[in-house]
Amino acid sequence: MKRTALLFAATLITAPAFAADDQCSLNMQKLDDELTTNTTLGEPLKTQVEELKTQAMTAQQAGKTEDCAAASNQALMLLENSEKGGEGGS
Repeated sequence: MKRTALLFAATLITAPAFAADDQCSLNMQKLDDELTTNTTLGEPLKTQVEELKTQAMTAQQAGKTEDCAAASNQALMLLENSEKGGEGGS
């Protein structure tokens, strides 16, 4: 019974780390796709998104998956807002 409880506790503790890593990787792929297909990005939005992508890549390489997920989420939100006609659109 103790072994099962320890295994369950270990799973709960490590789950957020895997989730952040998955979110980081997924967001980076989405950013790559968006930047490749969206050729009408205007300035300064394009520069902001590229800077956030660079921050996310640096964090990912340093093993800081939560920082990577945060920066890439922010970049995706900027792109999403621009598509809805928000600030920074083309």
